[in-house]
Amino acid sequence: MADENTVTAENEAKETEEEKLYTQAELDGALNAEREKFAAQLAETEKLAAMSEEKKAEYLRGQLEKSLSEREAAVARRELMADAAEKLTAAGLPKALAECLDYSGKEACKLSLGKVSAAFENALSEAVTQRLRGRTPRFAPTGVNDAFLDGLGLYGNNK
Repeated sequence: MADENTVTAENEAKETEEEKLYTQAELDGALNAEREKFAAQLAETEKLAAMSEEKKAEYLRGQLEKSLSEREAAVARRELMADAAEKLTAAGLPKALAECLDYSGKEACKLSLGKVSAAFENALSEAVTQRLRGRTPRFAPTGVNDAFLDGLGLYGNNK
């Protein structure tokens, strides 16, 4: 019996920890969003009720086709993203560049992939060139005698 009480107390403690407190503004926002959603559904229902059977079937077919085309576009977009990420990886470029591409169509994706790749490679080569450039050696001002530099003949004070 003590074990059952312990388990029940633990479950109640977990439930209270998981509770979230909402502000009045958050509640009002959620309520307004639900009201708008309900109003849109009600308007849709009234619109369908006013239609004849033929018009209703045509309208529902149009809605289904619209939903299907949106899904097809989403699948095509995901396929383009996967292809682009694969091409970026094959070219030795970071996959994160895939987020910068245009996925409105296959040609647009291919064109933007070329532009982004070229821009990234140019920026990378400029950064590498800048890093390898190094600093210009500084010479001591005239009038300072440095035996080492004098020995190399850099001051022109060779005797």
